[in-house]
Amino acid sequence: MLRPCYAEIDLSAIAHNVKEFKKITPQGSHLMAVVKADGYGHGAVPVLNKAVEAGVTWAGVALVEEAIQLREAGFSLPILLLSGLFPQALPYLPEYDITPVAYSPGCLSLLFGLAQKQNKPLKIHLKLDTGMGRLGLSLRQYQDFLKGPKGLLEVEGLMTHFAAAEERDKGSALAQSQRFAQWRGLGKGKINPQWIHLANSAGTSEMEPQGANLFRLGIALYGQQPSTEPRQPVNLKPALTLKASIMQLQWYPAGARLGYGGSFQTSRRSLIAAVGVGYADGLPRLLSNRGRVLLRGVFCPIVGRVSMDITLVDVTAIKGVEVFEVVTLIGSEGSEEITAGEVAQQAGTINYEITCGLSKRVPRIYKNE
Repeated sequence: MLRPCYAEIDLSAIAHNVKEFKKITPQGSHLMAVVKADGYGHGAVPVLNKAVEAGVTWAGVALVEEAIQLREAGFSLPILLLSGLFPQALPYLPEYDITPVAYSPGCLSLLFGLAQKQNKPLKIHLKLDTGMGRLGLSLRQYQDFLKGPKGLLEVEGLMTHFAAAEERDKGSALAQSQRFAQWRGLGKGKINPQWIHLANSAGTSEMEPQGANLFRLGIALYGQQPSTEPRQPVNLKPALTLKASIMQLQWYPAGARLGYGGSFQTSRRSLIAAVGVGYADGLPRLLSNRGRVLLRGVFCPIVGRVSMDITLVDVTAIKGVEVFEVVTLIGSEGSEEITAGEVAQQAGTINYEITCGLSKRVPRIYKNE
């Protein structure tokens, strides 16, 4: 590591989070580790290794390429392709034993053609749009599917996705859950899915989806709360810490303007640290003049505009600071902590985007493998 800017991933936190969810899900049910987007920026392969050790039995991805990566890493557990089904990817489904989600009549047609071509049954999960308004069969499309010939398509799973399970008002999610139960009833005697799943992280921790036996863990797997106001917060441990070192220390007089556009002006003589991390690493530019870091367990404000490779921090309050000391941008020091959720709130986004947005030039260092 030639530049000390890195993300430290504590894999024991992944195992802890899986075990916490095993406590609150029905006995005999299964957990899916959603490791799309390279494990939400944490590293799909090491995260899944630890999650499987802790009891996860399914993996969820968004892209065929992500599923192939897992197979080539040696994983044999079922992998569900949650989205991203395109004609050019079809041959890879049987080759790499990837289970597709069928979410539209066109998608069903593609998969039916694949099953015919290989002349053997193809397992699929059927996705219903019960209120997300994104991917999924409408009620009419689902009814048409139930009436028509199934051919070589074997409906192994039936699923939907909550649009607002993370909201404090669960009215929308409850309506979706009820709708899903009604639609599921329409399929009795026509399809016999082994797996029923509708709950994401928030749905799993804050609701009790009736009849579900598979639960999809996304952001919560990584120790991030799926809701800003969880009704029943699970005891999660964040897995990721983001750190970077000080490149330069410089005293500036009162009235000095700092960074691009001089957007910050010192109000007193100030010691400013130039820290080797920027928006090219995934640190949001919206933290300019509003974010903070931890140094020796003390909060220090980000001043001036976050630039591509460098972020300025006022460390005047810390005595004896030295060049090459490491600051924490996400994570804890002593009793203080900066969460991905806090960073997201300051940047006007969500914690998902913060961890997924960490760039490839930030090395991942794994603990407790």
